[in-house]
Amino acid sequence: MRPICPHCHSANVKSNTDTDSPFNIFEQLCSQSALSGLGVSICRYYKINSAIGVVVGTALASAISLAKDKLQQPPLLVLAAKPSYTCNTCSRTFSI
Repeated sequence: MRPICPHCHSANVKSNTDTDSPFNIFEQLCSQSALSGLGVSICRYYKINSAIGVVVGTALASAISLAKDKLQQPPLLVLAAKPSYTCNTCSRTFSI
């Protein structure tokens, strides 16, 4: 069920999700596929077997993932964020 704007009662709304947060960018840059691709590119530049780049990139991504999980503390208080929406008809922002 799509949300409806409480101001103009239009169903033409979009969700305001924060996709460009620094945490999401870090997750994308340190993903296994990104680091494997980087390893392959570096190996091609130095004319080394590409399989070595895949192995090194995957190992590096796994090490970063383990270190991040070990350093991450569980939150003491979890606050549920209300989703925010913007109406495309009246350009007002609202939450439900």
